Amino acid sequence: MITISIVSPQKSMDAIDRAIAQKDFGCIFHKYVYDHLEEIESIYEQCKDSSDVIFFSGELGNSYMLTHIDNIQVPCTLISYEEKHILSILLNFVLRYPHIPLNRVYIDFLTPVNDFMNLKNYLGPDFMPYVFENPVYNYNTLKERAEELWNAGKIDIMLTRTTNQLGVLNRLKIPYIHILPSEDMIRDSIKSAVNAIRLKQKNQSSKLVILIKLIYPEHITSMDREYLEITLHKYLLDFRKEFQYEFAIHSVSNRYELDMDSDLYRDSFERIQDMIAYLDQKGDLEFRLGAGFGKSIGESHYQAERALQEAIKYGKNDGFIIHGEDNILTGPLSLTRTLNYSYSNTKALAYSQENGINESNLLKIVGLFQMDEGSVITAASLSQWLNITSRSCNRILQQLLDSGLIEEIESQKQEGKGRPTRQYRFIRQKFIQTFF
Repeated sequence: MITISIVSPQKSMDAIDRAIAQKDFGCIFHKYVYDHLEEIESIYEQCKDSSDVIFFSGELGNSYMLTHIDNIQVPCTLISYEEKHILSILLNFVLRYPHIPLNRVYIDFLTPVNDFMNLKNYLGPDFMPYVFENPVYNYNTLKERAEELWNAGKIDIMLTRTTNQLGVLNRLKIPYIHILPSEDMIRDSIKSAVNAIRLKQKNQSSKLVILIKLIYPEHITSMDREYLEITLHKYLLDFRKEFQYEFAIHSVSNRYELDMDSDLYRDSFERIQDMIAYLDQKGDLEFRLGAGFGKSIGESHYQAERALQEAIKYGKNDGFIIHGEDNILTGPLSLTRTLNYSYSNTKALAYSQENGINESNLLKIVGLFQMDEGSVITAASLSQWLNITSRSCNRILQQLLDSGLIEEIESQKQEGKGRPTRQYRFIRQKFIQTFF
């Protein structure tokens, strides 16, 4: 029988208990309650050998697991909020508190990890609530953000899912509304986890899962939204026919899931590159693609979700793929040369948190080192790999320079007037000691 380990703060666990009390899911539940995120590491050691899936009550615990535990052996999932849930929460809030404008509200569960639930597509900048934008996602950074906004007089209230922070908010005297998922949401999330595990157990051959997310223009009408979704579906059918690739297409909200058997990673890689190029050349869709290549549908789907988040952060019509037991992430896939880097690199992840460098950006720089240790780096060249501004790249390069991880070499003189371009190269021994 399927075994699900539920990992949650106590208050959220109470809500989960109520949701599952009256329904037989055909599985065994093991329950683990934590007060501090650091406890999740010991919980994982307790349950990894007896669990088919680890089920978190929210994104914070799930995110901690993904960033702090090396070589995770068990698929992880969580109670997922969709756009419709967020819109419903905001509608109820507006009806209940008409005197508080949304731009005076802080929502701590809208984060870069969930792409802020696409809320900016529904609300203009004058109406947008404050969101959590720090790449370092833990109790302390959540508290700092709430305290910062409250002390600055920018908010009147906050909406929070962070159960274990309620005592902190009370001490800080910050008004809040604690948001708990509905019983239907909890049950649906558990059913999805059970179904994914059943598929995994049923089919152990190598699987390729591709997730394609549509990016909608601001202030799009429902009719135009539907048109874009239909257009993407048609393009996928045309691609399948033209390239003669066999795959199943499933539509969920604003994204599509493609499933196919594939015994050869290289073949899969080339298929995805073909697909990205095909969709991009159409010119009328903005999309992000994430792919996972694992031994089962469940594992591949888990990898594809993580790869999709990377593509969203990258911010272009492009894609990434995660594959292998070490969760190697490769991309951007449209480029002739692609970076390979692993979220299992605990040294790099620790360095990113300690030094305030976005973990994804740092892992890409590590991947750049692995690809070509002797490469000459400039802010402009790094900007192409990271898809961030040259100014932001200069800040990262300065941090690496101060840490002795890179060194400045002779600057490249520009034609005409202007400052010479600053150039850097990796300090090999120091880089290896720090990140490997």
